Amino acid sequence: MANTRQMPKLDQIMSRLAGRFVLPVAVVLVGALAIVIVSLSEMAGEVNRIEDKLTARSAEAAVQVTLRRIGQSHRDYALWDDSVRNLYGEVNQDFLYDGFVTASIDAVFFDSFFVIDEYGRDVVGYHFGDRLSESTADLYGPELAELMEGLPRDGEAYAVHTGILQTQWGLAKVAVGPIVPFSEDYEPRPKTSRFLVVSQILDQAAVADLGTDFQIDGFALTDPASANPRSIAVTDPFGTPVARLEWVSRELGNEARAEISPTVFVMLALICLVMIFLLFVARRSVREIERKNEEARHYATHDELTGLPNRSVALTTIDDAITKREGGEKVAAIFVDLDRFKDVDDTYGHETGNLLLRRLATLFEECAGNNLLARVGGDEFVIVVADRRAIEVACSIGWKIIEALAEPFTIGGRTISINASIGIAVADTIDPSGEELLRRADVAMDQAKQQGPNRFFVYEPFIDTVRHERLELANDLREALRNDGLALVYQPIFDAMTREIVGVEALLRWNRPLFGPVPPDIVIPVAEEAGLIDALSRWTLRKACADALGWDGLRLAVNISTVQFRNPNFDTQVAGILAETGFPARRLEIEIIESELLGRPDQIRRTIDAVRARGISVALDDFGTGYSSIGYLRSFALDKIKLDRSMVEGIDRDDQSLELVRASVILARALDLRVTAEGVESESEARLLRDAGCAELQGWFLAETASPAELDALFARGGGGALTGTG
Repeated sequence: MANTRQMPKLDQIMSRLAGRFVLPVAVVLVGALAIVIVSLSEMAGEVNRIEDKLTARSAEAAVQVTLRRIGQSHRDYALWDDSVRNLYGEVNQDFLYDGFVTASIDAVFFDSFFVIDEYGRDVVGYHFGDRLSESTADLYGPELAELMEGLPRDGEAYAVHTGILQTQWGLAKVAVGPIVPFSEDYEPRPKTSRFLVVSQILDQAAVADLGTDFQIDGFALTDPASANPRSIAVTDPFGTPVARLEWVSRELGNEARAEISPTVFVMLALICLVMIFLLFVARRSVREIERKNEEARHYATHDELTGLPNRSVALTTIDDAITKREGGEKVAAIFVDLDRFKDVDDTYGHETGNLLLRRLATLFEECAGNNLLARVGGDEFVIVVADRRAIEVACSIGWKIIEALAEPFTIGGRTISINASIGIAVADTIDPSGEELLRRADVAMDQAKQQGPNRFFVYEPFIDTVRHERLELANDLREALRNDGLALVYQPIFDAMTREIVGVEALLRWNRPLFGPVPPDIVIPVAEEAGLIDALSRWTLRKACADALGWDGLRLAVNISTVQFRNPNFDTQVAGILAETGFPARRLEIEIIESELLGRPDQIRRTIDAVRARGISVALDDFGTGYSSIGYLRSFALDKIKLDRSMVEGIDRDDQSLELVRASVILARALDLRVTAEGVESESEARLLRDAGCAELQGWFLAETASPAELDALFARGGGGALTGTG
């Protein structure tokens, strides 16, 4: 009985305990659990919202970066002396094709471009390498005119406006700005600007690539009326939405909540650990987004191919170094330009060229040491040195680069040799801007390039003076072409056996007013730099054909610039001149320098075949000074080789020189080529060359150069006797 009476008391005690402790604890636990669940849900939602906001910023950064890239591409092509030289007035189609059309085919920097003249009229346009007949107004609409508002038009100032436009090809990123000279001393400057428009399609594939670069999941274009909250608007220059960029949220907060909820439900005691874990996940998400933002900033200031800093970083570094230098510290800029890198691209392909650039970037970083290395152009690099001994350090780096390039590169089983021209400029007693210091280094690099491969040159003020003199020389040459101020003289070519005149070689002469005679080896480079080589070559060929028309039976040899010979329409131009003058094609012989066979050999081979198909002979001039192998000679359909004076000299004193000439003649005969020896200066040389098998001889010993009138008089007398002239 006692026990039965005690049970209710125990139940009552337990009930009271439950009421006082268990229920409150349970309520607290449930409340805590509810609070944790609600807190987790709120936190997950907040993380998702933060992620969406930061992803939106990344999307906006992606749009700005892609517009900045098209703007930089525009600057590279519009702020360029050669563009002004070739795109104003009558457009140079060769330059247009090499510099712009091929770029639109590759579509790396742009797939379409237009040149607009000073009056707002379309001059020429291409899309993926195809000539466009439509106008910019038809293709881009009135938004292009809005984009051009406010751009300078004075022929001097440069600016670029970028935007996203709805075009006939779809959505495209567009850059427009004036075509103006890069060089401050460029003359003559245009009075009114022409404009360059470049664009690149912004389609789903391009947006997907941006999503990959900036790690935005599901990054895609959608209709401008889309109501997706995870998207940003894309507007044209009028501010009208033309599309939206949307993405797929990874919902990192939901993922985290799903991972920790089972633990929360099982053990309330782990709430603190769960909270810590959530904080860790949130922190990781923020770090991930910060990393993406950092990548966006990196892409805005670095070259994508090599990962090196870009031109803007180099300029900022130079300006900062000049501003902050103290205690006699100097700042030097080393400008490195790869010689004939385009030939590597053309010969081995763009991918091989990119691999070579990456290898070179690594090599230049080793040479630069702790100094900044930046890639400022397609094949151009800059190293910035801030040091008390800046000039010595810069020269040391220059030598390291030249020595490192002495070893060829092996890429994809191919052995590739590359050279570089290096310019160095130093800011010491005066404070030039970063742009000015780079310009000086660029000018010094041009001087190094003129001296031959693998050279470096230190800027001196006289270089700008020389450049100014070359501009004046180019202007005088332009005036000479306009006013018939040039002349041709001719050196006879003799049959080695009979000593009869069988041909003449046309040689250019220019007696510059107030300065006197200018050698051809100065005239030709100046003409090429000034864009006059086409006009000069056509004048020379037309004048020579007109002079030699009456010299019956004689062949006429004319040396053609390589720039002209690489023109795909060269044979058509020659045929037009022959038709105009009435000169027979069978009597014309075109000469090309041996060393130039290595530059764009496929195009030169096609030109040779086209010229020979019209009945014109092609001779390889200066044989023995270049790098032609037997394989190269066999691959070109030539008619003759001309032994250079450097091979002829000394054959009457040196048996090895004579054997070299004999071997060259045997090689030429095996390839069915006639041989002419140049620079014959003695009877013994003439006799030995004849015995060695040379078919023709040319040189001062046999005949000096003569004017057309002197040759007319000679041939009127029957062509006998020695010929002397003024030279």
